[in-house]
Amino acid sequence: MVVDTETHVMLFARNARLNPGLSTRLKHYTWHEHDAALLVEHMDSIGIDKTFLISYDAEDTRWSSEQRGFSLEDFAGGRKYTLLGVREFPNRFWWFNTLKSPRLHSTLELIDRDLADGADGFKLFPAFVGATLDDDDWRAIFTRIAERNSRLLISFEVVRPPLTHTLEEFLVQLSAVLEDLPNLPVALLHAGCADPLTEQGQVVIDLCKRHPNVYLSCSMPGEVWDDGVEYPYANLLRRVKRLRDRVGPDRIMWATDWPWFEDRFLYQQGIDCFRKHASFFSEEELALFLGDNAARFMSDD
Repeated sequence: MVVDTETHVMLFARNARLNPGLSTRLKHYTWHEHDAALLVEHMDSIGIDKTFLISYDAEDTRWSSEQRGFSLEDFAGGRKYTLLGVREFPNRFWWFNTLKSPRLHSTLELIDRDLADGADGFKLFPAFVGATLDDDDWRAIFTRIAERNSRLLISFEVVRPPLTHTLEEFLVQLSAVLEDLPNLPVALLHAGCADPLTEQGQVVIDLCKRHPNVYLSCSMPGEVWDDGVEYPYANLLRRVKRLRDRVGPDRIMWATDWPWFEDRFLYQQGIDCFRKHASFFSEEELALFLGDNAARFMSDD
């Protein structure tokens, strides 16, 4: 099985008409709908069986948008839109919906609603919602997800201390939660948003060593992309190799973050750089990375 552990669908993002400095030639999502049918067409063309399809709306991503000079009106998509695709292609997606702040919403009720609608798990942007992961509200949310035998994706994107906790503080909070919830499957997107080639990356690696239920999804590890468009993306390969060496081949998962990186690589290049150029993987390890680990993460066993 081959699984992309981070994809999205949307009507548009960062609308080029409203932001004339953006490229419509390189970044098609600025003007062109990226729906589930288009994603499945891409998947079929290169042999991808399933993806983690993650939904979020303008409210969910407001913090990130405003940090980059965009606004609520610069994104169109979300839960209802994503569900259309999930229901159109029921065997191609595992659906994750983004968690909303318990200060503004009845988050526990929303979790139950999403599960009733077929959600396979949930995503959290801690910085975007001002979360403190080990406080009572968020512990209750994580406990509900664990009790319902669901799963959690976390992305520590756009951390801006002192407006948010530092990454190190978030990881300490998460570790405290996982001490109490050792059976909750958790995947950190962008490999924990700390560059694996730096000392900060070691903090994420140490967390994985303490908690065997933590996996790393490896689109843009560390929120760093310094390969430009130079296939086969030597720096990306270096970072994944470091994770293979330090965390292990059974805890890392392939991801593209489609369609956000379409200006840097074709979807096929996003997997061929590993299929054809990741010589540090054995055949068995490559199979784990490209899908078997994701299948295990999603397993109810």
